[in-house]
Amino acid sequence: MDSSLNTAEMRLHVAFAKVGFTQDEQRAAESLARQVTDWDGFVATAMRNFSLPNMRMHLSRMTPDCVPQKVHDELNTAANASAIRNMLLVSAQHKFKERCLDPLGAEALFFKGISLVSQYYPDLGLRPCRDIDVLVRPETLRPVVLAAIDAGYKFVVPGQAEHPLTEPSEIDAALHYRNDASLLTPEGMAIDLQVKLDKYSGIFSREDVFAQAIPAVLGGKEFMTMPPAFLFNYLCHHHARHVWSRLHWLSDLDALVNAPQFDVDEAVALAQKLNQSGTVEASLEMQRLMSPAQSWDDAPEMWRGFKFLELSLRNLSGDLDLEKRIGFNMKGAEFMFDWQADPSLIRKARLRHSLRVWQPTIRQYTRFPLPRGLRWLYVFPRFMHLLERTRDRGGKKAE
Repeated sequence: MDSSLNTAEMRLHVAFAKVGFTQDEQRAAESLARQVTDWDGFVATAMRNFSLPNMRMHLSRMTPDCVPQKVHDELNTAANASAIRNMLLVSAQHKFKERCLDPLGAEALFFKGISLVSQYYPDLGLRPCRDIDVLVRPETLRPVVLAAIDAGYKFVVPGQAEHPLTEPSEIDAALHYRNDASLLTPEGMAIDLQVKLDKYSGIFSREDVFAQAIPAVLGGKEFMTMPPAFLFNYLCHHHARHVWSRLHWLSDLDALVNAPQFDVDEAVALAQKLNQSGTVEASLEMQRLMSPAQSWDDAPEMWRGFKFLELSLRNLSGDLDLEKRIGFNMKGAEFMFDWQADPSLIRKARLRHSLRVWQPTIRQYTRFPLPRGLRWLYVFPRFMHLLERTRDRGGKKAE
């Protein structure tokens, strides 16, 4: 571990991502807290990494001399706002299911975000959530989007929420060019509809997760979701693809591993079946390294977990642009390290990614609408865009 990353502040950020401490961990965390000199900077980093509610929970259980009172006051305000937003998401999920899914009889799995919190976290307010993630079958995406538009939801392109798609040609292009759909509820909450769980590798394509779906209850109403072992495998893959750039993703690992319904052997066996044993085993190692009582100096057997942890630590002071720079050399836009998955999956991801990047995007269409027969012309501005992006990222990487 790089010594610049192995500091009391870094250790404490990672420790506060846990959803609970043992007595030994509590004492170790208090020792680390007494070494923090810049609490304003510490709180700002935790806020950027969606870790404030967990931080408030842990600090409230420490002896009073560990942290200034003003820190508690700041945390209470921010964490309460996060909890209120989560309650609004609960309502938004209920309404979306009742208005847009149930009338169509559409199969849908709610996962990540507020659904994950309700199943595996000890408190609904502990994990900040930004949107609602829903997996639907490919043939269902268009009917659900159209039903949502009829119900007053806005169909938007990521990054262009101020310009919802309303024309039939725009909607058709968006559903043609993307494997997902972004909706905004009438109250402004975001809903992300997806039809696949990986980008290019096809890790999960052989599994019919709808056939494995289990019921769960959120706010007194039932919804369908992923079984724990499958969800854990998905989270390990998804969060690694985003180079563990937010602390609440580490919290997801800890919450699942410590949940009574989670079977680690089942999760590892599924990882072997999916050919991503490296990713899951490294994630489990990283979860153990989250403990403030675990040394970061003498654990060579967990070297893969350290690789993931270093990615997270390097992102603590960054933003989305930093995440993209760190992931610039990612293999097939899915794997940072060769040991994460079977070589055939990495090759497949690289091939599909190299072909996919040439395809036009919905943003091109919304800026310069062309009729269906002329959309092949988008390849030329797409080429220039990719050339410019590669040059810019290469320059930033060199810096």
